[in-house]
Amino acid sequence: MTDIEIRLLRLIPVGSDRPINTNELSRILGVDERATRKIISRLITKYGVPIVAKRGINSGHYIPRNEVERLEGIRELQAQHQAEGKRLDTLIMADLNRRDELLEEYGNESIE
Repeated sequence: MTDIEIRLLRLIPVGSDRPINTNELSRILGVDERATRKIISRLITKYGVPIVAKRGINSGHYIPRNEVERLEGIRELQAQHQAEGKRLDTLIMADLNRRDELLEEYGNESIE
């Protein structure tokens, strides 16, 4: 495990009561948010660390303390997965000329 992976792992709290968000992790580690997300992904997929996240007012990453917290984190990820699946399906079926059609249809309207 790399030094930065160990540092990040130490920063992620156990329990959902005080999650830490990606922005804060990035600031502490001195790396950008994309790098932080990649490290989190590696910790999950390579080392099997059950890091989940929640959204909303008290958003951020945490390691579940129990099955209830694990399931809450999984629900968040499933919702994200479903949204990305819809996006992927749309891109697969998208008409490559749709932009031009939309601009032709709406292009003369004023932008407010």
